[in-house]
Amino acid sequence: MFTGIIQSISLDSSFEYKEFGATLTLSVAKDFNDNLKVGDSVAVNGVCLTVTSFTDNSICFDIIHESLKLTNLNDNYRKIPFNLERSLKMGDEIGGHIVSGHVHEIAEVKTFTDDKERVLTINKADNFKEYIFQKGYVAVNGISLTVSNLNEDNFSVSIIPETIKATNLSLLKPGDFLNIEADQQTIAIVETIKNIKT
Repeated sequence: MFTGIIQSISLDSSFEYKEFGATLTLSVAKDFNDNLKVGDSVAVNGVCLTVTSFTDNSICFDIIHESLKLTNLNDNYRKIPFNLERSLKMGDEIGGHIVSGHVHEIAEVKTFTDDKERVLTINKADNFKEYIFQKGYVAVNGISLTVSNLNEDNFSVSIIPETIKATNLSLLKPGDFLNIEADQQTIAIVETIKNIKT
C-alpha cells in the first residue's frame, strides 16, 4: 500500500526486454534506497513493483507483459522521469489517500493550463469513468489528487506548486499518457450498489 505522496523521481531509466517482460533499472537519489531490501515494494508512476536488486543509487524491477501493456512503464511512454514512493509502513502518516499500486488504465493528457492555478485535464477511459466523482480521490502517475471538475469525456485536477516541484507533472504536455488508479473505496461502493441493483 502507498499514500500517493511522491518521495522522489528517477534520475535515469533503462529497459532490458526478456521473455517474461522486461527488467527496469532506475537511477535514484542517494538516500532513496536507505534501508531498502530485496522484495520491498516501490510505486513507480503509481505501479506497485517488487525490488529484485539494488545498489546505493539504483534499483531493478521485473515487469511482466501485462504491466507493460496496461501502464506507461515501457519505452513508448518513457519520455520523462518516473515518480517514486516507498511502501507504507505501520505508523507512517497518510498524507494523501490509500493507493494500492494497481493501475486501472492509462489516460491521455488533454490540457495542462496555467492561469490562476495549474489545472490538469485528463481524458476519461471507459473502464474507469464510473469511479471518478467530483471531489473524489484519484491517483495520477502515483500522485494522490482530488477531482476538481468532470464531465462525460474528461476530468480535471488542480495542482499546487509543491506537487509540481516534487513530481514529474511539470514535464507533462498534451498527448502524454498517465497511469490512473481510481480510489479503491469508491470502487467498492460503486460495485456494491451495482450488485444490489441487480
